[in-house]
Amino acid sequence: MAKRANAHVKVQKTGKMRDGNTCQICGSKNHSEGHHIVDVFFGGAASVDNIVTLCSVCHKNVHKGLIDIFRF
Repeated sequence: MAKRANAHVKVQKTGKMRDGNTCQICGSKNHSEGHHIVDVFFGGAASVDNIVTLCSVCHKNVHKGLIDIFRF
């Protein structure tokens, strides 16, 4: 996988701080990760509005298609 640009890394950190490093699905504070709601591959922006904090378990389940994330 290609290394993310600085802009993406920065907004992931900012999104995680906004969410209190807490998974927005299960509430876990373990191994928080910033996830792009609209993937960069599909034109997702490097903006904090496109980031949600997930724990590593929920993040893997999103990528496996077991959890869907929608933005309202």
